[in-house]
Amino acid sequence: MRAVFALLAAAALAGCAYSIKDIDTSKVDQTCARQCTMTYSSCVSAGNQIGFKTETLRACHEGYAACVNTCPALAAH
Repeated sequence: MRAVFALLAAAALAGCAYSIKDIDTSKVDQTCARQCTMTYSSCVSAGNQIGFKTETLRACHEGYAACVNTCPALAAH
């Protein structure tokens, strides 16, 4: 029984590793960053059709990071 709880806790913590909070959007165009966030949200809400939820979160996180990297930088004031 303890092993089941340990596995569930590990899976929950692994899901947190794919948070988009660690991606800095402060230096890119905010309209573009919002579009990336909407795309990420759609990706996550699509669910995990194949595999574990962590696989979906990882893929969505990577897609979000790639999207933000394509956003134009903010103009210097």
